[in-house]
Amino acid sequence: MEPAKFDIMNETDVREVVVRPLLERLGYCHWTAATIRTELSLRYSHVFLGRKKPSRDPPLTGRADYICEFIPYGRWVVEVKAPNEELTRNVIEQAHTYAAHPEVAAAYFLVSNGRNWHLYATSRLDEPILSWTYEETEKKFLTLFNILSPEALKRHAHLVLPDKAKPLGKGLASRLEIVSGEVIYQNHVSEHPLFQMDAVNGLSLPITGGFVGRDKEGKIVAHVRLASAIPMMKELREALGDDESHEFFTADEYVSTNGDSPTILKNFTDKTMSPGTPIRLLGQPRMASPFGLRAQALTEAVGYFDGDRFRGTMQLTYDYVLFGMQPAVAQALAAKFGNIPGQAYVSGGGTFEVRVQPAR
Repeated sequence: MEPAKFDIMNETDVREVVVRPLLERLGYCHWTAATIRTELSLRYSHVFLGRKKPSRDPPLTGRADYICEFIPYGRWVVEVKAPNEELTRNVIEQAHTYAAHPEVAAAYFLVSNGRNWHLYATSRLDEPILSWTYEETEKKFLTLFNILSPEALKRHAHLVLPDKAKPLGKGLASRLEIVSGEVIYQNHVSEHPLFQMDAVNGLSLPITGGFVGRDKEGKIVAHVRLASAIPMMKELREALGDDESHEFFTADEYVSTNGDSPTILKNFTDKTMSPGTPIRLLGQPRMASPFGLRAQALTEAVGYFDGDRFRGTMQLTYDYVLFGMQPAVAQALAAKFGNIPGQAYVSGGGTFEVRVQPAR
């Protein structure tokens, strides 16, 4: 729109031609969860205004031009003026009374005469969060979207609403989302010829997600998703009916935020692969496994929270039992590797770091 057209526009024109399209671009529309309420009438009680003589002081009313709300996460108010009207302190305070009204309780309010725009936090009137001219709207739009869009209100609600559930620890929410992280494997050893650990030591695996919360009994549990970087490890995991999710438990009531007294979390798995299960062994094409395998693994993670990072060390032990091996296969393996024990023991360690945020 040509800026000169503001000279022939009134307040209604600004509302419908300039402001409403912006609200719709931000994600608000009538009769949706992210809705627009127009010209909502508000009454101000004597108590709200702090007046002492209701019999003498008449009740006051006001009318907000737009209230944008994303049910049930929050709302914000828009007050519109004609292009020839300055956005004075009185205009700002008028919009603030709408935003602060008990029936509205908006987090933000926006004032505009079409030419100029000022966005305020309802709790702060000293200066706007964001100011721009009509010509700068495109340049400012993404910042505005990140503050006022329905998605932004939802994120903000999770940050400001009190978390009344039992916290996971000092300064921690009752439930945490695992955003990212890394596990580094170290010092893995085994004397079994089929379970050599050279490819594992020094391996860094990404943590891809998960959460930390409490189970039905109130015990702390962490569900951690860990990617498989070595194809053989992934093949073996799938053959054992295992997935990328690992469940850790602790007996502690709260997770430690003190490195001198860390929290111990444990994960134990017991999986069995039957003979004949399709699997790729030692780089060979996929085939029916010539033996069965029972795998028991215990992981002990010792760590503490430092801000949004849970970091520490881990110790791992694995017990593998081979059974049902075909005689011809046993002879072939013995010819290549020597004696093949029916049981294998693997131990190792490592470090980890997990980044979290309050769950949404």
